[in-house]
Amino acid sequence: MSRSLLASAAALVIVGTFGFGEVFAFGIPGGKKLPGLGGGGGGTNAVTSKAKTKAVNKILKDVGKIAFRGGKIVASKQKWACDKLEKAQKIVTAINQPDLQEKVSDLRKTLYCGLTDPIPAELLAPEEIKPDEAEEFAS
Repeated sequence: MSRSLLASAAALVIVGTFGFGEVFAFGIPGGKKLPGLGGGGGGTNAVTSKAKTKAVNKILKDVGKIAFRGGKIVASKQKWACDKLEKAQKIVTAINQPDLQEKVSDLRKTLYCGLTDPIPAELLAPEEIKPDEAEEFAS
């Protein structure tokens, strides 16, 4: 057993020293590298603070587009927007970004998130009423 162990260790040293191991790299003679297989950063991007900052900015953009119409709050989207902003606030707190914390906090105040006071009527956008196609009217 010790003889076979010594032989395999010696083979590894020889292969490593003379570069024979590269001959078999990716199955290409000469050990040339294949294009596009270098890479890096693929799996780690999701855990970086840059990715989390992008996620918060995307949430802010989505909330701005969906929860407001003509500068007024869409009442039917207010709860959804507040839930999204709560997630954004947790992310921003974790990555410690004061400027984003302020943006999220201001938007939560604007949407009356977490407040028990009713939203003033002048801040609410008129709801679009979709006609019921099944309803028949006398003509």
